[in-house]
Amino acid sequence: MSTVTTEDKKENLKKLREFHKKTLGEKGVQETSLIGKMAYRPSGKVDKYVSFFHSEISKGHDVYLEFTDRFNVPEDSDRTLYLYRFNPHFDEEYEKVGGEDVNSLRYLVPVAELETVKKYSPEAVIAPKGATIKISEVKTEFDFGLPDVDQDPPLNEMTIRDLAAILLQKPVSKKEWLNDLIR
Repeated sequence: MSTVTTEDKKENLKKLREFHKKTLGEKGVQETSLIGKMAYRPSGKVDKYVSFFHSEISKGHDVYLEFTDRFNVPEDSDRTLYLYRFNPHFDEEYEKVGGEDVNSLRYLVPVAELETVKKYSPEAVIAPKGATIKISEVKTEFDFGLPDVDQDPPLNEMTIRDLAAILLQKPVSKKEWLNDLIR
């Protein structure tokens, strides 16, 4: 098992900022306003939250974020960019967790309070840097009528290979029709 270092985490943040650079530039926002954050359900809670350290939430400006793991690796396939609007009353309004020390204190902000800035299409996420995918090249004609069991097998007939094909967006299924959809 490989270990992720602090340098890897910094490099992943750099890649995260590079990915959103154009969108942030269009908004007139510096790349450093973007951070990676884990969205999670704290024990005893129903909703998902993002926890901000005091140093991240108290600067008096908005924060842009993408949901990542703790190593700044994106977690969502659509690479959604979110906005936390600065709340001057954060200290009173958000639940505090962690220690009493300002360096370990975190504020729980409900994911529902974040604004969606941009969701990227799968083509934008997987296209090589500088590549352009024309909308006319993307197959969008699908028949979503009632299923025909001969042509549209039930979900319980999906194999692990089929699931991998879908998640990896690679045509590796033994079902040619699924490979055609993925292509």
